[in-house]
Amino acid sequence: MVKLVSSEGIGTIAVGVAKAGADVINVAGSTGGTGAAQVTSLKHTGRVAEIGITEVHQALSENGLRDKVILRCSNAHQTGMDVIKSAMMGGDSFEFGTTALMMLRCVMAKNCHIKCPAGLTTNPEVYDGDPRALAQYYINLAHEVREILASLGYKSLKEICGRSDLLHLVDHKSISGRLDMTEMLRYVEVVKVEKPVYLEANFEADDHYIKEFKQKFWKLDKHHCHIAIDGGELGNRNKTTGGQFSVDVERFLNYELTAQQIQEHPAVTVLSKGRKALAKGTVTVTTTHAAGQSFGAFNNTGITLVHTGTCNDGVGKSQSGGVIVVCSPGGGCPSERGNSLIGNFALFGATGGKLYVAGQAGDRFGVRNSGAVAVVEGVGDFCAEYMTNGSIVNLGAYGKGFGNGMSGGTAYQYDPTGDIANKCSEDSVTVMSLTADDEFISGQREALLHHLEEHSVRTGSVKVEKILKNWQAEVKNFHLIMPKALYNLHTFEKIVELCNRKQMIEELSTFIGESSLKKLKQAYDTNQPLLNGAIPNYGDVDSELIFDYIHHIAILHKAMVQATKTTNLQVNDYAKNLIVTLDRKLVEQLIKDTKEALKESSDKELSILLADKRINDYKMSLSLREVSDTQAFGTTVWIISRTKINAKALAQQESLTKTLAKYYINVLGEFIEQNSKKG
Repeated sequence: MVKLVSSEGIGTIAVGVAKAGADVINVAGSTGGTGAAQVTSLKHTGRVAEIGITEVHQALSENGLRDKVILRCSNAHQTGMDVIKSAMMGGDSFEFGTTALMMLRCVMAKNCHIKCPAGLTTNPEVYDGDPRALAQYYINLAHEVREILASLGYKSLKEICGRSDLLHLVDHKSISGRLDMTEMLRYVEVVKVEKPVYLEANFEADDHYIKEFKQKFWKLDKHHCHIAIDGGELGNRNKTTGGQFSVDVERFLNYELTAQQIQEHPAVTVLSKGRKALAKGTVTVTTTHAAGQSFGAFNNTGITLVHTGTCNDGVGKSQSGGVIVVCSPGGGCPSERGNSLIGNFALFGATGGKLYVAGQAGDRFGVRNSGAVAVVEGVGDFCAEYMTNGSIVNLGAYGKGFGNGMSGGTAYQYDPTGDIANKCSEDSVTVMSLTADDEFISGQREALLHHLEEHSVRTGSVKVEKILKNWQAEVKNFHLIMPKALYNLHTFEKIVELCNRKQMIEELSTFIGESSLKKLKQAYDTNQPLLNGAIPNYGDVDSELIFDYIHHIAILHKAMVQATKTTNLQVNDYAKNLIVTLDRKLVEQLIKDTKEALKESSDKELSILLADKRINDYKMSLSLREVSDTQAFGTTVWIISRTKINAKALAQQESLTKTLAKYYINVLGEFIEQNSKKG
């Protein structure tokens, strides 16, 4: 797919990209765009989409390429009439990005990447939209399109595609700036080419892989549990090689095998959340020559792709598991920047797996990587851009913007000159030496060494072998690149500096109020005793367990008070229902109480509590992902080290449980005193 902005000469460009093999051309205009874009970028880029759509349709039709291409319209569609007009101008498919977001309660605040007030992107806890509204919108839209088509005497959008003769320009004497736009609605006959030869994507390789895989799969046993597939030579026509194969394997394991076959087969493993996957290293596919775009896209658990040669853009795109190895075929330029084995934006959107490249990569290596581990021997501009998790080790040259927008994960750069500190994206990342003796840096050295040893085994890289032979000296030439976002979010030193008191209390009180009520709900739902049935020892008056019981008794008290205000009958059952349903009013009351309890805490105490809360949230979010082979050890080191530091800081101040208990003791005391006076 190629996206073109409506501008002068777009028809000529569309013909060119269609001849180059594009099967979808997306025409965008001066509306739409990412919700995080500036308003000036949103409103003043390109001409109106209608001009581009008609020009592209006419140019493709006159050059005999219209049947080859799907023309997609990005034209701020909102109603059925909008769809009809785009279809008459030549559109085949129609985008509804902005309108769809509106149906999901988007408020176009223009800060999606920072804090979404509607909760769509960064604040799911405040999201109150209903996806059914979007479904209903599309149903209504489809009905309107059908009604308009019926009124015109047509049965489908295909019948009116390119029928610009059905449209009429507004002609009124009061219109200012009258322009002759009749050529825009010129009807063009589609030129038909007999027996056309197109440069189509070729998936024969993947068809061969899955066929051979299924033949050998049933022959595996516990002594011979590996499948080797000779993938042969690849060419530029082989798009997304390995991608279709990974999808086919996933479908085969999860939807075609019986429960007994899964249990008995030595190469199949069942992951923690029920997904069936291949055991690590089950399949190895070896290929050579020049792979087309997106080699190894969607690569999955248990699949290893070994390619000797070069690859186009998009290597490992959306990779979720397995291993991809790209080795040099030999020859090439002897200079450091000479041998580029893979193209741009490798590992775009990857969530797991490993990539080892015994050569150079192009620009935007690891862009939006969120879990994969990669070792490469040279990158272009904007390496690790928008990275959220994972690890990248670069052993060679690098360009500008290293770590631009990076918010998670770790990167390691081999640079004896130390220039990386000045050439990285200083507003997003910080560069650290790996020579310190503290626990965090020591752990990062171990993670780096592990990745290098694995790279050496997989690729036989001469460069890595030299580094490993002289490791004690060479480790000083490596630099750790960490995103500032992690420090700003997880370290109390930065939190107290960047967050005001009100923000810290707000986030903590919301978390504590909701999580405390959820503990009681879980006890009711599972019919298990609160706090695992732990009972204080005789004479205990100042223990954490006592404070915890006081806290939860106070919550039960709040539920009883709210239930009494609502009904005088079956108060106990009503109070239980408030807890089990996580009643919003009860939650708000607990949040309010927590805010009062935290008012006595200092800013430093609040920042320590908040840092502990956020690092635990981070661990929880990672544990919820079912990616079996995400081995970004740098992230693990960060979590372990910050957990220890936060725990040490927490031990030096009054516990949160005690702080809340002291507040609730006063609340309960006032309640008892008031009711005793009433008799």
